[in-house]
Amino acid sequence: MDAPLKSIFDYTDYRRYLREYYAWAKTNKRGFSHRAFMAKTGMSGPNYFKRVMEGVHNLTENSIPKFASALDLTDSEANYFKYLVYFNQAGTLEDKDRFFGILMDLKTPHAHYVLEKAQYDYYKDWYNIAIREMLSFFPYKDNAQDMGKRLAPPVPPKKVKKSIELLEGLGLIEKAEDGTYRAASKFILTDPDVQSLFIPKFHQAMTRMAEEAITRFPKDERYFSSSTVSLSDRTYKEIIELIRVTRKEVLRKVGEDQEPERVYHLNMQLFPLTAGAARKKRKS
Repeated sequence: MDAPLKSIFDYTDYRRYLREYYAWAKTNKRGFSHRAFMAKTGMSGPNYFKRVMEGVHNLTENSIPKFASALDLTDSEANYFKYLVYFNQAGTLEDKDRFFGILMDLKTPHAHYVLEKAQYDYYKDWYNIAIREMLSFFPYKDNAQDMGKRLAPPVPPKKVKKSIELLEGLGLIEKAEDGTYRAASKFILTDPDVQSLFIPKFHQAMTRMAEEAITRFPKDERYFSSSTVSLSDRTYKEIIELIRVTRKEVLRKVGEDQEPERVYHLNMQLFPLTAGAARKKRKS
């Protein structure tokens, strides 16, 4: 027999779990098939299981417990599976955030859980990223109050200390021989299954910070410029590529800067203000 299937608690994508369960069951369960699984759920439609795995169909309130039963999940596993489905199928960032919190509460504490929770906390509060960058010119050594005052808006010393602990736990900063902390070369590698929550939450927070920066800083300390334009899909894609090239050039300049003095955040945004044009159906 192959290696046992990973625990449902190790997953943050229920479709991935179903795909890996299917591959495992095909090897380890005699006569297993899409049809056999659906028969076990008591539902009709032998291709439904396949379509759910592929993302064509979603699970419903009615089908979730039937799938959990067919997967032979325990009560606690079935409860986790239910909220995993809710998390993956949530339509808003607020719902995703709420269901992710429930998943973290339901998980069995272990290293993978600790890493996921730490990654979530890292992106949740804007000052975690700012503090890591700040260490390149303002070393930390029991000076949480001074560091907190330098942030805009200011952050309480208690939160600065907690942020330092978080960054150290993620390996994003390291302590030097003199006891000061510096940014490490390591980058955070977020689980692709939960990037749909972490990254949008970060962008959402920084967009709010940008809005506040309009009144927080004088014009000579911040730069805002915008244009409202009409574009074709082709030109949109060309502009996105220009933005990517520009961002790489900006990061190259940042890498060459040997005497940083402040931490900045650069937002590059291009988003629609109208619905997409209706596509004309081709005549056969």
